[in-house]
Amino acid sequence: MMKSIYYLIFFAALLLGCKEQELPAVVQDRFYVKYEVSSSTIYSGGKLVVKVQDRDSVKSFIINTKTQWETIMGPVEKGFNANLSVVKSGTPDNRLLLNTQISVSVNNEPFVLKKIDESDVPRNSVSIAYSIVD
Repeated sequence: MMKSIYYLIFFAALLLGCKEQELPAVVQDRFYVKYEVSSSTIYSGGKLVVKVQDRDSVKSFIINTKTQWETIMGPVEKGFNANLSVVKSGTPDNRLLLNTQISVSVNNEPFVLKKIDESDVPRNSVSIAYSIVD
């Protein structure tokens, strides 16, 4: 009987002395999205309305035609839907060339091109999208 009590005390002390093993925290990937727009035309003074999806809302920018422009949004999570749209403001331009692209960076790695829309056909608007799934 005395032996049983010693074993019981030993196991109780062993259980109380053991610390709960901590599991490593799950690290979520941090994604950053780079939106890029370039345009060319023979006309001066034109404006473009650029809209991009941020984490919580759509951000709007007014930029000049005949320019290259970019912005980076983030961090965002896996499943994020990146959207980029560009529309010529004011009078249509029958010589406007618009090129757009979306690139993604994971955990501060270099940006990787994910979606591109280039055209040699004049146009006054363009829209592209990319969903972060990997």
